[in-house]
Amino acid sequence: MLLTISVLVVYIRHDDTPIVKTAGGFIFYCNMAGFLCAFSSTLLVIGEPTSLKCKLQKPVFGISFALCLSSVLAKTVQNLCSFESPVGRPSKLQMRLYLIIMGVGPFIQCLICMLWVYLDPPDARRVYPAGEPHILLECHGDAGLGSSFVNGYLCFLAFCALACAMKSQSLPANFNDAQAIAYAMMIFFVTWLAVTPVLHSRRRKMANVVLGVVILLSAYSSLAALFLYKCYVILFRPERNTAEWIKKSTYEYCQKMAEKANLAIQMESSIATVDTSVP
Repeated sequence: MLLTISVLVVYIRHDDTPIVKTAGGFIFYCNMAGFLCAFSSTLLVIGEPTSLKCKLQKPVFGISFALCLSSVLAKTVQNLCSFESPVGRPSKLQMRLYLIIMGVGPFIQCLICMLWVYLDPPDARRVYPAGEPHILLECHGDAGLGSSFVNGYLCFLAFCALACAMKSQSLPANFNDAQAIAYAMMIFFVTWLAVTPVLHSRRRKMANVVLGVVILLSAYSSLAALFLYKCYVILFRPERNTAEWIKKSTYEYCQKMAEKANLAIQMESSIATVDTSVP
């Protein structure tokens, strides 16, 4: 949580610089809110399980991280629409598409969590392990079908963000987070795939500890991959955080696209010449 607050402070104190201005404004603050809520959800994992804690653990994290992933996806789609619009200027729908993603992404996760808690709510129960003298108090039903839907939807959002990030690899450096998003999403996939057998096993003594660790790892890896390098540039490489640097990278991108377009036109004209010369 301190890392999220630190990133917020850096961005707020340098809000007049190009990197902060291109962070997305509303998207950036929604992303930070999602990270703060995701880190806060670990407080529901520690301590003695109660009925309320068991009902809120996975939904709070699921909705929070859905907001984070939707923010990443919305920012990538916004950049793609701005630079790769076929008509030269994005349409009104393309300009507002990021708002639709920001609203629909977390909303669907809210519906999944509400249905889960209503139809099959997790609850705190006493467990009497065979051959052990003590009684365990643990959350029952927090690793069932509802939990699978919550995690599955997060994986779907992460895959969409990764796919769009791969498509945006050719964008200018200041608008291209493909590598950072790829690292963050791969860590997310690997960590959740690794701990899923533990969370769904019958012997769940360490389930809460594992859940807390994987939540922190997912949130920290995503936050670090997406914002740590940018904070480094803002604080220690200010020469890369200027309008001139942004213009230079954008000009290089436009020049590269123009060269590709010219090459395509030349190839088409050569093919047409060959076709007309054939008797």
